[in-house]
Amino acid sequence: MQQVVTEIYIAPFSGSTDYVKLDLFNNESINLKYTQKDLTDLSKVFAPYSLSFTIPATPKNRQTLLFFGDTDVLKANITGSFPCKIYTDGNLNLTGNFNVEEAKYDNNGITSIQGSFETDFKSLKERIGEDLISDLATVLTGSTSLQFTPTVARDSIHAKQLLYKELDYVNSGTTSANDIVINYITPLASNNRVWSYSQVQDVTDNIAYSAIYSGATLMPIETTELKPAISYRALVEMMFKKYGLQVNMPLRNDKMFNEIYVWVNGAASEEKLSDNNVINFSNQFNTIYCQLLIFDAMNQGVQFPATPEIIPFFGTDVPPGFLVGVEPFKYHVSNSIKNGFGTIKINIGDKATSSMPDIFTLQRTTKYIRFSVQLTNLVLQTTSGKINISLRRPNGTKAPADCEEILNASVDMVTGNNNIFVDIPDTLFDNYTEGYELYPSIEFYLLFKADLASWEVTNIYTQYGYASADGGWLQGYNTIAQRCFSDGSEKFKASGGIDFVQSLPKMKVVDFFQSFLKTFNLSIYNPIVNTNQLQILSVEDVNEEHKIYAKKEVDYTAYVNASTYTKSVQDKYNKYNFKHATSKYKSNVDYVAGNTAGLEYGQINQDNNSGKANEYSVVTNYTIIPPRGVLNTNLQTYYGFSNEAADEQNRYKPINTELVLFVNNNLTYLSNGVQLGFLLADTNIVPINSYMLMLPWFANTKQSLGFSVLIDDVSGDSTNKEKTESLYQRYYSAQTTRLLNVNSLSHKFDLYLPSSEIYVNPTRENEPPTGFRLQNDIVIGETRFSVLDANIDITTGKAKLNLLNYITADNTGKEVVPTPNMYSPDGYDSTQYQIQ
Repeated sequence: MQQVVTEIYIAPFSGSTDYVKLDLFNNESINLKYTQKDLTDLSKVFAPYSLSFTIPATPKNRQTLLFFGDTDVLKANITGSFPCKIYTDGNLNLTGNFNVEEAKYDNNGITSIQGSFETDFKSLKERIGEDLISDLATVLTGSTSLQFTPTVARDSIHAKQLLYKELDYVNSGTTSANDIVINYITPLASNNRVWSYSQVQDVTDNIAYSAIYSGATLMPIETTELKPAISYRALVEMMFKKYGLQVNMPLRNDKMFNEIYVWVNGAASEEKLSDNNVINFSNQFNTIYCQLLIFDAMNQGVQFPATPEIIPFFGTDVPPGFLVGVEPFKYHVSNSIKNGFGTIKINIGDKATSSMPDIFTLQRTTKYIRFSVQLTNLVLQTTSGKINISLRRPNGTKAPADCEEILNASVDMVTGNNNIFVDIPDTLFDNYTEGYELYPSIEFYLLFKADLASWEVTNIYTQYGYASADGGWLQGYNTIAQRCFSDGSEKFKASGGIDFVQSLPKMKVVDFFQSFLKTFNLSIYNPIVNTNQLQILSVEDVNEEHKIYAKKEVDYTAYVNASTYTKSVQDKYNKYNFKHATSKYKSNVDYVAGNTAGLEYGQINQDNNSGKANEYSVVTNYTIIPPRGVLNTNLQTYYGFSNEAADEQNRYKPINTELVLFVNNNLTYLSNGVQLGFLLADTNIVPINSYMLMLPWFANTKQSLGFSVLIDDVSGDSTNKEKTESLYQRYYSAQTTRLLNVNSLSHKFDLYLPSSEIYVNPTRENEPPTGFRLQNDIVIGETRFSVLDANIDITTGKAKLNLLNYITADNTGKEVVPTPNMYSPDGYDSTQYQIQ
């Protein structure tokens, strides 16, 4: 047995450059465990990590570890995890963290400390926790919100748009640069109806644009039935940045990876009013006037006018002494800026001088003050838009959206003038008393939002009804209003806002990450020591030549104990199932119904036909949807809904829980004469004759987002009729064929590795380094193996390797393809799919 010089250095504090060498036991074994990924558990995906080992509790070790075990000593490191570097025969082997686990005592004195080494990546699952992909945007310095107006939607139907760009200047020019570029495209895909097209007759949900034909069912495409899609790579890069991962990933150069888009079809984040929706004002509430008087005999009081307006007969005349003049103010509205946001303050009552009318004569309808927001000459851009207001009580420096909500209201928008109001009871006023002995007042932020509309002026009103002391019967009742104008900014910030990340379907980051690895069959290998970059590699990457991350063939024959070794069945599985998440989308459900093998869209099974039923499933959390053609056009679309709703007025139920992937195939043109109608405003319908083609495959490189092969039968381009290359073919086929072959066996060997094979030593530029790595091929005798897992004692070189022999590959898979599209606007022809 050889002795390898192993040195472990610890930094007492994170970020410290002062490393201290630990004292080690002469005979202590420090075993590092290397393993290929386990796709079912992120904590088992990464290597290497160590088994626990023990170090002596020398004064230096105790001081370096901040006197672990001594509960009376205040710890500056509160995690118990210390930056660590391990050297083998003077060469840097590994960097990561040393985690203290327990201290052992003998006769009341500490004798040893137990801990374990782990790479930075091993704790990722714990760091991610329950985070959602919507939380990834917290790493950005700017916003991912956008006013998704009809103009924005129309532009992004025709071309890729830039939403956000943040370059990694620190790592610029390196393979680990986390450059985040969020582009977006709006797929021509409805989330609530099946489109049809005809310029000569009435058909249900007709989206034709025609300057001649004016059928009763012409219903142009609306912005609200569309959802944008954002770049998939941006989410991956945001994930790396959020969890501090420096990654060398050749997939970044892959064309399809850069053109995958994620549908922003989750529950809309804009439902919640935010600080962006706070209204400010361009003037004070100084327009004071009487309004039409309405008397309710049953309630014996004034009814507020439904729409505040100046009555010509009264003009701006105000009853003497009510608001201004020799008597003090009895009702006053003002606005000001607080914490940078506009506030409104309403005062009722007066000084305790008895100058106010008594309670009987000061009647208001159930004692309310009405607060109104009026939009003039509103033009609808959607048939289902709403106007929302929320009154929030200021609270110190707290942001308006975080303050207590006093009152709120919501109404459906209509063409023309719109009015939304809330009635504020006297009892909500601070210092309220029945006799107004004090100064009752109320102050609030006004949060306002209107969906996809345009209008001319925003008027803010307060209305106050009362009975004058000297009025008589009906003549004594009055309604007084005060009006103020907003600064107009709400027309831009309140209409159609959407956060492209917050509005993604709710998916955990850990599920997103696992699905990312499964989609491209990615493995995570040891960091390159001198750069500390993790290697996230596909089978293609490992098999490349003259790359620093590629595999290397290493002959270990001289190091193996050939007298004893074992061979065994490598895997208990005899069937592999590759698929994306089961989808509720109508076209996916119909696909399964018409598929005689019961396979879902993009699914493939591989079986060694042993008759056994031990299956291993590789299932992502993503969905891909079969494209659908619109009859009489060459338009390819998708429908973001299920067919669960039964009533005719709401035939389909939108789905916002599935994360859907598309591939951008760039701009395509509709057939000559085909034009779609798009609603740009209430009556302004514009034609669309080109759109960004979003498919489940990338036609230019013949790559599919399905694990099975999908024929490009919808582009109209005869050169794209060939079969595309599936995810299974590209990333899994050779590997799965080996696993299913009866001649593929697990070989377990005992070895003693020299120090040169224990540590990874970079060699020439763009050449694989020397030393043991998981991606290497190991030669023993005349047989070549790949590594399944390994256990290596870095103090002695003693190793146990579990290896898999190579075999000749063959093709045993069936592939799922759609036949030429025969879509009917009345439903789906589920027999159009076949197995080839």
